[in-house]
Amino acid sequence: MPRHLGTTTRNRFRAWAVAAASILALGSAAAVPPPAEAAVASLACTINVQLSFSPPLTAVQTSASVVAVASLSNCLSPNGSQPQLAGGVATPVTGTVSSLGGVPCNLLLTITGSGVIEWSPGGEQTTFDFTVRTNVLDGTVQLTTWQTGGTLAGTTSQTVGAANPNLDCLLNGLSGLAVPVAVTTFL
Repeated sequence: MPRHLGTTTRNRFRAWAVAAASILALGSAAAVPPPAEAAVASLACTINVQLSFSPPLTAVQTSASVVAVASLSNCLSPNGSQPQLAGGVATPVTGTVSSLGGVPCNLLLTITGSGVIEWSPGGEQTTFDFTVRTNVLDGTVQLTTWQTGGTLAGTTSQTVGAANPNLDCLLNGLSGLAVPVAVTTFL
């Protein structure tokens, strides 16, 4: 005579199966490492950048020297490591620019160089290398710096801002590019 499991026995079996599945699920969830925490910035500042190109970039003149000035203000240190840095000026900043596509006013550019930031109020300095890349689709520039010496050495910074070329670019070539207000973060 075949033996059938009663309702009580089937319910107990289901309860054990659910409990075992729950333990397995919890055990495998515990084996997954927690997500990495995002790095907290050493410093965040408002930045204003003015780049000048010599000679101006044209359809024929596709490379030039760069001289830039950047002012940093309203600096805050989210991780508390640099509370003494309130602002600064990056000068001299020099480098080179290359225009791609033969139409420099379309802002398809790559700019590289190096410079020094003099911080206020204490006069501390940071040396850095930088790259500027443009995004012609949304009219922005991305400035990346690598701090190579002094205060903040070993950090990188990222800035994304609006790109404003000189107004007479179509007639006289691209002689300058401004990023009037952006936020830069040193990590």
